[in-house]
Amino acid sequence: MTIAVPHNRLTHGAREAEAVAAAVASGYWAGGPRVGSLEAALAERARRPAAVAVGSGLGALRLALRGLGVAPGDEVVVPAYSCVALANAVLACGARPVAVDVTPADWNLDPAKVEAALSRASKAIVAVHTFGAPADVAALKAFGLPVVEDCAHGFGHAGMGDRSDVAITSFYATKLMGAGEGGAVLCDAPIAGFVRQWRDYGDQQPDGTRLNDKMSDITAALALSQLQRLDELVARRANIAGRYDAALAPLAGSGGLTLPGSTAARVWYRYPIEVAGRDAASVIAALAAKGIGAAEPVWDWRTAEQGTCAVAARAYRGLVSLPLYPTLSADEQDAVIAAVKMLVLD
Repeated sequence: MTIAVPHNRLTHGAREAEAVAAAVASGYWAGGPRVGSLEAALAERARRPAAVAVGSGLGALRLALRGLGVAPGDEVVVPAYSCVALANAVLACGARPVAVDVTPADWNLDPAKVEAALSRASKAIVAVHTFGAPADVAALKAFGLPVVEDCAHGFGHAGMGDRSDVAITSFYATKLMGAGEGGAVLCDAPIAGFVRQWRDYGDQQPDGTRLNDKMSDITAALALSQLQRLDELVARRANIAGRYDAALAPLAGSGGLTLPGSTAARVWYRYPIEVAGRDAASVIAALAAKGIGAAEPVWDWRTAEQGTCAVAARAYRGLVSLPLYPTLSADEQDAVIAAVKMLVLD
């Protein structure tokens, strides 16, 4: 019998259900004490002076950039291989996203390519820990611009979250810590004060850039439950990734399969592979025919003005994300491995 394996599955249990039920029963359905508890726990985990919870990861990045002074006419360097939310956050500030190529080893922003992209209009750099592989934040800070660290794929491990001028994370349903929606800005006191003021439009002068970026106590309860079990979730993901490594290593290199780089510092948010001679769409379709859910991790949002960025173009064309989440069973993973082997050896 064929096992159907979804690409993503939410991880939750009694702890999350009880936390949300308690929030509902408390009467705090908007922002309340659970938002404050989440902020305190995030700041402690990231070793930051403050954390401010907001309504989404995109909102967190937009407000972080605004807190750093990004304004119309400015430019912000972003990885050419990244979620469209980065470009949207920059554009929402009236600034221009400048896409810079990534490294072929971990798909993170390539510091060697950044200098050529800088200009007098450059105001900030956004570094993503892509798929949980730590970006070289130290090298990016050497350019003298504020660095915003996007920790949506890796938070609270190997220093991810405390290396930059400002960090942000997301609580979207399929992130490391899922809460449906939500995000947070991790920063110093002045930027925290700015974000707290600008996440709420109430009782303030009209301004088209002041939106509803608040987080509810119900969302905060769910996010806090996930944060409390983060180490457990990350460890389970690492075990699953190690099993993929062991099973698929014989097909790597000359076998036609490219596996993700494995380091002790990595958080296994995604397990991206490339199959020689096959584009992502054909690999996903072939795996789907065997009951395996796979996905293109990132949609190519770049316009012609963003340039070629050869490594990013390769990633958009060929990278495929295999199922990797804490509730993936051994039988399900065996089915994924068998399907990938059959695809590569066919």
